[in-house]
Amino acid sequence: MPDFLANFNCLDELTQIIYQSIYKFVILSTVSDSAWNIYVGLSGSQGRWWHGAWTKDDIYRIFGPKVSDMLLEAAAEKMADAFIQGEMCISDWSTEKDRKIKLTLGPAAKRPMHVNLLEMSPEDAAAHATSVFIDIALQAQSRKCRLYPSSTDYSSTFQTSRVTLLPKRKEPELGLDDADFSKETKAKASVFTIPESSISTDVQAARDEINSLKSQLENVKRKGTPAKGPVAPPIARPHKGASLANPNKKARKYQAIEFESDDE
Repeated sequence: MPDFLANFNCLDELTQIIYQSIYKFVILSTVSDSAWNIYVGLSGSQGRWWHGAWTKDDIYRIFGPKVSDMLLEAAAEKMADAFIQGEMCISDWSTEKDRKIKLTLGPAAKRPMHVNLLEMSPEDAAAHATSVFIDIALQAQSRKCRLYPSSTDYSSTFQTSRVTLLPKRKEPELGLDDADFSKETKAKASVFTIPESSISTDVQAARDEINSLKSQLENVKRKGTPAKGPVAPPIARPHKGASLANPNKKARKYQAIEFESDDE
């Protein structure tokens, strides 16, 4: 592929559907070794195909012979964005046979881009349609010959593309001090890292302990309040008049001794 067409790679293998009045068109964009190609197909009973292309001469005529690669790439990206967003229309549209029409990219832009289209013969249109279906069938072989990819295939493809597109992070060169610091950091990180197996083991142990406590509680409820120990008999209070030394005997009574008076 020539260098000037390498700037148009973003326009390769694009397809879009646009509606204009009561008509529905399918647009195909491809980039070959010699040109950027546009194919337009009309749906319905009046269906037919148109083809247009930008060759090297067309690109130099539009952008100038001294155009830079940076300018061409920027212009191609703008056209690709307009294509993806559906910002296109068929200019000079007519249902008449062999009428020259144009595909306009970015009709509301300050400088819209136009691609002249010529109606294809039935033989060329059929050959092109067959070529498109061959490409579709080849791509379907990677998904067990299914015409449309399933959501599972799309999800796995999306995840794979994400992993592929992520650039590998270059590790910075570490000095002696940085290397020691890195080892120390990794050592600290390993201390605080809790393996999943350990977490699951701790959770299971906690569950077993809870179940054991529940079982003990059920046993206590089932058996009732545990019996109390033997109650000590109450201490008998000593009877009134009993001896303090020996409560079973009566206390001795002492009678006061009276002495006769000297006057008598």
